[in-house]
Amino acid sequence: MIPSSSPRLPRLPACQACAQKKTKCDNGRPSCSSCERTGLECLMVTADADGSTQLSRAMIDELEKKEQALSQRLRELEASTTAYDSSKADTLSPDDRHTRHSIAASSPATREGASISVNLLTDLVSYASFIAHLFSDANWRKSHASLLRTLADAPGVGEVSIAPCALPSAAETQMLFEKYLSWAHIQNPFLLRRSIWALHHRLFNNQNASAPVTNHDMFRAFMLCAIGSVLPYRNRIHDRHPGAYYNAALQYLGTEFLTRGLDSVQDLLLICRFGIYHPIGTSVWDVVRICGRLCIELGLHNNPNVQGDLLQTQLRRRVFWQFYLIDRYSSTTLDRPFLIDDNDISTKFPVETSDEELEAANSQVQCLDSFDINHEPNVQNEMTVFFVSVRLRQVSSHIQTEFSKLRRKVIDSPSKRLLPGHIHVAMTKLLQELQDWRNNTPFIQEPSCLYETQEWYDLLLARERLSVLRRAIDLVPKVNGSPPKGILTVFLRSSLETIDRYHSLWGLKRRMMTHTRSYFHMLFTAGLSVMYCTSVSKTIAADDLRASYEGLLRCRELLTSVTKQLPDANNYVSVFEALFRDVSKRLWPKENETSLPPDASLAAPATSAGLDYSDGLGNFANGLPQHILTDPLPSDMDNMSNFATNRNFFDQSVLDPVSQFRAPMQTDNDINLEGINWALMSYDSLWNMESALGQYVYGDPASTGGWEGFEF
Repeated sequence: MIPSSSPRLPRLPACQACAQKKTKCDNGRPSCSSCERTGLECLMVTADADGSTQLSRAMIDELEKKEQALSQRLRELEASTTAYDSSKADTLSPDDRHTRHSIAASSPATREGASISVNLLTDLVSYASFIAHLFSDANWRKSHASLLRTLADAPGVGEVSIAPCALPSAAETQMLFEKYLSWAHIQNPFLLRRSIWALHHRLFNNQNASAPVTNHDMFRAFMLCAIGSVLPYRNRIHDRHPGAYYNAALQYLGTEFLTRGLDSVQDLLLICRFGIYHPIGTSVWDVVRICGRLCIELGLHNNPNVQGDLLQTQLRRRVFWQFYLIDRYSSTTLDRPFLIDDNDISTKFPVETSDEELEAANSQVQCLDSFDINHEPNVQNEMTVFFVSVRLRQVSSHIQTEFSKLRRKVIDSPSKRLLPGHIHVAMTKLLQELQDWRNNTPFIQEPSCLYETQEWYDLLLARERLSVLRRAIDLVPKVNGSPPKGILTVFLRSSLETIDRYHSLWGLKRRMMTHTRSYFHMLFTAGLSVMYCTSVSKTIAADDLRASYEGLLRCRELLTSVTKQLPDANNYVSVFEALFRDVSKRLWPKENETSLPPDASLAAPATSAGLDYSDGLGNFANGLPQHILTDPLPSDMDNMSNFATNRNFFDQSVLDPVSQFRAPMQTDNDINLEGINWALMSYDSLWNMESALGQYVYGDPASTGGWEGFEF
């Protein structure tokens, strides 16, 4: 019998046995009473056209119970948002709230009715990020209310509307295809070179009337032109905006867009790649989710094999791992779940060889995995840079997984004494994985594009290292809102190194590279991190203080230069500049002067002389490998055992914030609801500005999210 307290179950049709006997059939599970008495399996005939498919009530019963259990779990999660233990306030990361709310926010139905809930406000109070420190000054909020309103009213302001264009001439299209192959394709080889040139031939040299140009051909041609024109347009050697090609491509989307199998996956990947540089009118994260579902339906995650065709087998692997790249990076940026777990992937890497070598071996080799790879080291082939990127994303996937486990450990741990050790072990291991990745990157003698340069690999290493330290800072136990001095020092230097790496790369390889939303996110995060470190530190070395000011100047300069290529980033840059001015007034009140006393300390900023910021960060950055590349933590952390085990290290190394910060700020992360009145942005908040920016990078640029109906 079904308990009366259980939800009413839907009425099932009569089972096959009762229907044949023409007897009354009840609604029992997992079997009707008649079949239960006779011992027969209770089967129902489905409504298929041939009437041959049978479905057991036992299976229906099992599925209904699973659905009820999941619904109950969802209700428990929703109820748990109001149950908060204040003793864990200083150890919890805002990521704990993002995961659950991000999953809900990723649903279109949820987004359509987005509103501010009491639960979300509670979460904001409970799990304020370390970035909250920068926004906690009531005077700053009051003086910049109009700026924040502007950011709220237009979170997705994009480029002006661009009209679609016609396909360019054969020669110009060839130039754009060549630019795509010599730039984007180097890192993202999910198309075959020959297929691109075959498309060009069909468009401009097709004499066979029996094979007309299709809408799909036109879509792909315009998408290739859109991506291929990004660098030429920004370098002013091509006069047509990439958005014109993209909008033209959208005109050729048909109802069969998602029915072409592997072609559909490739088309979605083209859209995602273009979305790295320009608005696509929707969420890159949502697009790559569709892409991933198609990959799974096609079995691309399960080591596909095309019998007798090595190149097609290779292509399927390339397509899947390209999806993996974008899924991992976009999900990590937004702190949302991966579409597929690493443990569910059995697809091997593509073999490291050229398309021509594979085709030549097609008659001699039956299986791609048995192909004998014989190539000279550090000589580029089709897969060289692709492998670099995929292997880095595997490490970043591990970073996300490890810190998710740590977050659960932080929440479930009854004692904080062991947490520093757990965090230190994980952080050290992950930093070493990143360094191992960098040690194994190839050295290409004559790089032809950005993705083959050592400077780019250094930047990627700095970015991922910053990600590790930023997550560790969120989780590490804090005293009066401040993390330990040692890890704060590493975090500061890593943030400055990231800014300096990008600045150097932009100066040296400007013709090779272009600003992207992901680079903007990296710079913005690094800049906020520097502000945070200098604001909460009780004391700071003179060199680090000087480097911080110079680094923030460079960061502001770089962010401003981004807006020339990405005009929809203007509002974020305005917020950054306002924060920078506020922090500068507090920390560097005499920045026009030329020197600092050798023992400069934030404990007495009024007596600190200004900074000579004409010098670069070169010497500082050159010293970083000795501090944070070979050694996981700097020497001023006393010793490793102290960091891992000595509770006094946390309690004594960082004291109360300095006096000039205490008045406008609330201590112990005690954020009241007044401080949240202006702070909600998109699905996240300005308490975690970095996460809000994640929506700009990979989220839905058209979504106003929680701002709708909000009273300032």
